[in-house]
Amino acid sequence: MNGRAFAIMLIAVTELSGCQKYRVETVQRPEFFQKAADYKLPDQVVLDDGTVVRYTSKRQESSFGRKGEEAGKPFQIREEKEDGEIVLHNKLPEHVLVNALNCVRNQEYQLLWDQLLADYTKLNYEKEGQGFDQFSAFFAKERHEIAGTLTRMVAGLPHQEVRFDEIGNGVTRCVLRPQVAGPFKYKNVFVMNEGGVLKLGMIR
Repeated sequence: MNGRAFAIMLIAVTELSGCQKYRVETVQRPEFFQKAADYKLPDQVVLDDGTVVRYTSKRQESSFGRKGEEAGKPFQIREEKEDGEIVLHNKLPEHVLVNALNCVRNQEYQLLWDQLLADYTKLNYEKEGQGFDQFSAFFAKERHEIAGTLTRMVAGLPHQEVRFDEIGNGVTRCVLRPQVAGPFKYKNVFVMNEGGVLKLGMIR
């Protein structure tokens, strides 16, 4: 199964009263979606076309290419070690979204810069004679707007309200679909593949 594809089961259901048909989609929602959201995600939603979407939780325990002893451990996108060190792991664009959201919420701009921001983006800061200070100032100023977009993206992943566009050179654009993007200042998150590790390119 594709790494981003959720297990979806389409069922044609006939109501006893009136024999009206409608569609039910059962979606497996990885636990990290709920952990990243600041409110309880719904167990069921009804779309405009009458489709009922029901969610079940599932621990995301893919090995993601790890071998040996590490392959048998649950994959953690945010690993907090006993000594307090935090290590961010990104194998899918969704992981970048969740890690970025947590860093912005916690105002962990140094962690975001050190571990999540693409080297390409850092080099562009450097070319402009800027660096971490300017980066952190921007995120502090735009924190609520950026967090709003990232929160909506993470919450909307099970609903397929985020589109992932491969635009070449290892860059994936994560974009809110038009029907939910209206209220948000930022609508696009660019994820870059740097040596097999996904990083945050930019938010705009």
